[in-house]
Amino acid sequence: MKKTLLTIMPTALLALTSMTGCSKGLGSADTDNLNVNIDTHGVELDIWTGFGEGGANPKQKLEDILETFTQKTGIKVTHTSKGGYDNLQQAIDLSVTTKDYPNVALGYPDHFAGYINSNIQLRLDGLLKNDSKREMVKKDEEGFDVDADGIRRMNYEDFYTDFVEENETLEHKSNGEGYVLGLPFNKSSEVMVYNAQFFDWVKTRSELKDKIFVPSTWEEVSSVNTEVRKFFQDKGVMGKLLLSDGNVYDAMPEGTTLSLVFDGIKANANNDKGEFRLLSYDSTSNAMTTFLRQFDSRLTEIDEKVSLKGYAAFNDAKYRENTLKATATIRKLGEEKAFGIPASFGESLYCSTPFKNYKSLLNIGSTGGVSNCIGSFAVKAHAIPQNGANEKKFVISQGTNLALFNKGTEAQKVAAWKLMIYLSQQANGTFAATTGYFPTCKAAYNSTDYQDYLNNSYGAGEKLQQDAAIINSIEYTRSGWTRFTDPGFQGSSAVRTECGYIPGKILTNEGTDQAILDASYVVLQDYVRK
Repeated sequence: MKKTLLTIMPTALLALTSMTGCSKGLGSADTDNLNVNIDTHGVELDIWTGFGEGGANPKQKLEDILETFTQKTGIKVTHTSKGGYDNLQQAIDLSVTTKDYPNVALGYPDHFAGYINSNIQLRLDGLLKNDSKREMVKKDEEGFDVDADGIRRMNYEDFYTDFVEENETLEHKSNGEGYVLGLPFNKSSEVMVYNAQFFDWVKTRSELKDKIFVPSTWEEVSSVNTEVRKFFQDKGVMGKLLLSDGNVYDAMPEGTTLSLVFDGIKANANNDKGEFRLLSYDSTSNAMTTFLRQFDSRLTEIDEKVSLKGYAAFNDAKYRENTLKATATIRKLGEEKAFGIPASFGESLYCSTPFKNYKSLLNIGSTGGVSNCIGSFAVKAHAIPQNGANEKKFVISQGTNLALFNKGTEAQKVAAWKLMIYLSQQANGTFAATTGYFPTCKAAYNSTDYQDYLNNSYGAGEKLQQDAAIINSIEYTRSGWTRFTDPGFQGSSAVRTECGYIPGKILTNEGTDQAILDASYVVLQDYVRK
């Protein structure tokens, strides 16, 4: 049914015949014996998330879907948002002793590791096995078999492999196979947006089009940066307006039919700090984690013998050489002023404002937030750059999963299972189409709502969101691409946070690359393999 841990764990795991230090999880027996055909009408459930009301307002979109679920099934679901995922994790951790935790919650793998260790999270293997016994009585509007409540049968194999592996690496059976601890729900990735006003104009200039283009590798980022800076210097673009005739002006001429190509006045603001970069990157943690993967290194690894335990890996002997290739690339791009992070522009979180002010021509960020880059010029989406020397292409997979907790009666647990099926597969296309997240499975991708979303016409912000979705659905699912996640364990978020400081230290030359890595391992000493 599901991918086993043997397909995604180090080869050494194949030799294991027993596991030591196994977690205190409740075990798959807790769902093995549940009667999946028990009457669930009138059951009441709680679900907790970290969703807020900003952006696409996923909180309201989820509540709309929950209302439809209640109408279908007679199962009443109360949604509580904890105002962010850190707050959500803290609330569940605090509820362990009082047993006030919900029936279902969203979370990341490192959150799940804590819940498993606290004996509140259920393995899903028994329900996955027994769901085939749930009685199907009719077909829904899209042709799927459904039970009397209109809930489809779980099709675990339909989930995209990239989205399920992180739920299968937290806790292990004695044969090395991973238990299933969650189901994917809201997933996103990263794309690179670019200033189409500039790059589309360059395509019309025979002297530039072969030198300046949207790059697909870090090597091309470097070469394109060189050509852009040479062109800007030769033309005197900074502090001026570059118009479609290829000339620069102090101001837009009155009555002109020429269009703006690049606003060097905005780009030159605070230029004593040298703020212009060809490419900016929103998340330093994502940047470092992605560079590590692209250069065949790793952020973390889980313990091959002890469930819920893992280590920082990027400065270990077996990965250090490749990590230093990644950091050397960041350093080179930084020295060339081809690569920037929020701090490069005096920002704390994102680069969308500098991008809109022409301080970069390319920006990498979450697919869920690309509309924040819409300003006064046309913006298009593109796959992120890669390490051109590596045949494999890597882009990070983000987002949370659904967890089932050991709470309530047998009917409540089965009702919660129906809710998880509905959210992760049956209504997932609807949620993705209305929030900018990606479908978790093929059925959700092919759903009427999601296909309508991909094929409809939208305004600038929605169109860019749509373009990002198409890149994920088509480009990132092609052979050669991997949407990766790093193994989660208790403390893995601390490793990710610390690793996120590395690009900034490199760009500000706070020491040699090796010294910076060594300093990170001192901070992370509790997560360093002894």
